[in-house]
Amino acid sequence: MKFRSYLSLMLCLVAMGLMAQESFPKYGSPLDIPIYLSATFGELRPNHLHAGLDIKTQGVEGKKVYAVADGYVSRIGVSPYGYGNVLYIIHYDGYTSVYAHLQRFSGEIAKYVKQYQYRNKKFASQIYPDADKFPVKKGDLIAYAGNSGGSGGPHLHFEIRHTASEKPVNPMYFGYKIDDNVRPLIQGVAVYPLGDESTLEGGIKPMYFDVTENNGRYSLKDRNFVYANGEVAFGIRTFDQVGTSTNKNGPYLYELFLDDELALKKSSYVRTETDPFNKLHMIEVRNGTVTVAEGDTVNVRFKISDFAGNSSTARFKLVGTAPVVVERPQHRRSEYFVKADGSLNSDITIDDFSVSMEKGTLFRDEWILTGQRDMKGCCSRVYRFGNEETTTFKPFTIRIRPDEKWVDHPRKYIAYIDNSGKVSSLGGKMKNGCMEVETRSMGEYAIKIDSVAPSVRTSNFKDGQAVSTLKSLRFKISDDMTGVETYDIYLDDVWVLGQYDAKNALLYYEIDEKMQKGTNNVKVVVTDGVGNKKTLNAKVVY
Repeated sequence: MKFRSYLSLMLCLVAMGLMAQESFPKYGSPLDIPIYLSATFGELRPNHLHAGLDIKTQGVEGKKVYAVADGYVSRIGVSPYGYGNVLYIIHYDGYTSVYAHLQRFSGEIAKYVKQYQYRNKKFASQIYPDADKFPVKKGDLIAYAGNSGGSGGPHLHFEIRHTASEKPVNPMYFGYKIDDNVRPLIQGVAVYPLGDESTLEGGIKPMYFDVTENNGRYSLKDRNFVYANGEVAFGIRTFDQVGTSTNKNGPYLYELFLDDELALKKSSYVRTETDPFNKLHMIEVRNGTVTVAEGDTVNVRFKISDFAGNSSTARFKLVGTAPVVVERPQHRRSEYFVKADGSLNSDITIDDFSVSMEKGTLFRDEWILTGQRDMKGCCSRVYRFGNEETTTFKPFTIRIRPDEKWVDHPRKYIAYIDNSGKVSSLGGKMKNGCMEVETRSMGEYAIKIDSVAPSVRTSNFKDGQAVSTLKSLRFKISDDMTGVETYDIYLDDVWVLGQYDAKNALLYYEIDEKMQKGTNNVKVVVTDGVGNKKTLNAKVVY
């Protein structure tokens, strides 16, 4: 039997050492408590890679956050979504540090933000102070850690980026040490046939294998060989626990060896080939596949390591078999072959529905299923474009022409219907007779009407109540269709700052000098995504 020695070219992430040739400064800690991680740099998320470290804050908000090096505050963000309260500090060595999901900002920064919000009469803000406005020294108090925006619990999301490119860099390169003697855990291995001629064990479907472990060495359960012919790629399902943390984090380094020649990559199942239009800037690609012919044997070895150098390995063999002719599934007339380079089916029209995609919207060429059906309560047919499991690199545009009697209705929106039947709003505007919106979600869409105003109610007080012992006035606000769009609080018809915590459906006003002694008239006005408005009026005694 002949052996085939094959070098699969390297694919690696920044997390694995893209910056290995760079010289990094040593930064201070952003917190004055021990660093324990709930998420590591480069972990795979549904459509992106985690760009920083999630540092635990002992389960509470309010821990002090410090500048990690000299520099100046270049950007301040406030949002009920995403990073929530966030600070960006440009340093003088070519890097920028980012501190997200903050509870609040410190001292003069907090005053500046509040003045900006009052001046512009809005809570959500993106502020770019002049470089000389907030200079900071290493170790200066800048904020307090929290749970704002899209955070799932109290922690500090901490990033370091190249200032010029804004591309993220692994913060662990900047001198942070975490005691860790725990090896990554390997849960499974996969092999994927590629192209029209490749087969695995006489079939054309990917194969997923359980593994057994002995002191950090893994092998396939109940077998040593996988039979293949043609080009194949590999996958591995793995996670790492950093030190005493029980969180399932992404490992630091994925290495793939084929007959002891090196190739690299990362995933839930981390696939070792790279999609032609994968433009995620944290990936430097070449390829990660092997072509197996009859009589070949390829020794496959994964080595998975964490930042501290703990590692685990998984080994198996590929054995080349004779080519097998397998009947391929026939594609339906309702499926469109879309080229990722934009050269085929980048614009598709089906009756009163159309889709437009830019070059590079898809990671690879795809067969995309389309269809249409009727559903009660819609102002158009329900149209399908692809499946919700498909990930896109860029948003694409969908357009739906409403049924004639709904053309002029002002409360229309494009609804997204997931596989479970749940309906959510994508928004959309009328343009050239169609509702149009950009989205990154494939699946089913229709036009619906939202005629229901948002819900608004007091949370921690009642109409007419004395509130001198309260720190804030709180309101529960929500909208089940097109979502809360605007939210305003007035005291005696004067606008005051309402802070919106979207994930908890909470709007609150922190009582300050704007509240007058005696009786105050409170008004809350909330609108949804299509302009439905709800007003709440109450009186409080201060």
